[in-house]
Amino acid sequence: MMFTLITGAGAGIGKALAFECARKNMNVLLVALPGPELESTVNEIRAAYRNIACYCLGIDLSRPESFCGVYKWVKENNFHVNILINNVGVGSKGDFEHTETIFYERQLELNVHAATMLTRLFLPDLKAHAPSHIMNTSSMGGFYMIPGKTVYIASKAYIYYFSRSLRLELKQHHINVSVLCPGGTNSNANTIAINKELKGIAKRSILLPEEVAAEAIDKMMKGKARIIPGFINKLSYHISRLVPEFIQQMIISNAFRHVKKHKY
Repeated sequence: MMFTLITGAGAGIGKALAFECARKNMNVLLVALPGPELESTVNEIRAAYRNIACYCLGIDLSRPESFCGVYKWVKENNFHVNILINNVGVGSKGDFEHTETIFYERQLELNVHAATMLTRLFLPDLKAHAPSHIMNTSSMGGFYMIPGKTVYIASKAYIYYFSRSLRLELKQHHINVSVLCPGGTNSNANTIAINKELKGIAKRSILLPEEVAAEAIDKMMKGKARIIPGFINKLSYHISRLVPEFIQQMIISNAFRHVKKHKY
């Protein structure tokens, strides 16, 4: 029996990805912080899709030793993973110098280290169960320079280029690597509050997690390299490739000018 392993699956896009996979008859392994959100997600999936095997592991992926813990759990339970979705991450909004260093440590562990190390650990399994898939969650923000989100967008740029380079390496092994680049998404109360303050195109491009997940899984299974959900987001990306950098900076600065400083 093959499984899709999804990190950050307790809420938001991760939860929506889990439901979308189950809807497509994929057995799922959900990894997220322990607590009622994760347990509720598992119970909801089991109730809605009785023919799907769904198991979970509550673990804090900001702890370095957690990666080996996830892999050990999979091997001890004889789960066979042929799809790995690295979705866990944390965002932020605030001046670089006014954010605690301990937050940045956690942000980099979740946004960069988790995807890197879990991919490395599960690579032999994905090769063994090829054709297989890896999908890493980046962000539209990874394409731009956004004041107040410096570490976040840098981490997402890392995920983007890590995924695109890995795709070239693993093509010969019949492992497809996709990178998901969502724009603004109403994932939770904090992101909803932040998104309400956006202006212009940034505000009009906001999607629901379910919309992101539906397009993400569909495009991943079709082997797409770069997945940008939503027409406006796709259009914005392609136009930005043609627009001079100073104009991009003006547009971004205007969109984020009135956004309050949050941490989420």
